[in-house]
Amino acid sequence: MKAGILGVLLACYLLAWVAAPAWCEDQNQPAAQEAAATPAAPAQPPVSAAPSAPIGVEIKEAVVCQDVVDRAPVGSADVFSKDLPKVYCYCRVIGMQGEGAIVHNWYYQGALKSSIKLPVRAANWRTWSYKAMSPDQAGEWMVEIVTESGTPLESVVFMVQ
Repeated sequence: MKAGILGVLLACYLLAWVAAPAWCEDQNQPAAQEAAATPAAPAQPPVSAAPSAPIGVEIKEAVVCQDVVDRAPVGSADVFSKDLPKVYCYCRVIGMQGEGAIVHNWYYQGALKSSIKLPVRAANWRTWSYKAMSPDQAGEWMVEIVTESGTPLESVVFMVQ
């Protein structure tokens, strides 16, 4: 009895695979020419509370430092002298599938001062940006690291005095 049922199921599967029966076709589907001539409705973007980062992308390390030498941060700190000519933000991005980018947004006392797009070309990628400093820019700074679409990944706050 089991062999008979299995045989019938196998025959139905093979028949459906080789030639779909007429009752499987959508009778309301327009002909190919009509479908091509009919404009499609605009796609609606998915509704979400906030943009999301590419799956698995994260910042493994993020520091503010005095320099980057041999792809490594040098002189990382939370407080820097106002006489320092440049401050660097170094980070290591992991999990990027294919090529992509991140953005370093540099804020001075809450105001965006620069936005720097940095390419990410591997699943484990080190990158950095810097901001030229002047003595009159003492105070609180923040570097916000975001995806190209604006999803926050990490932020680093530091002081210049």
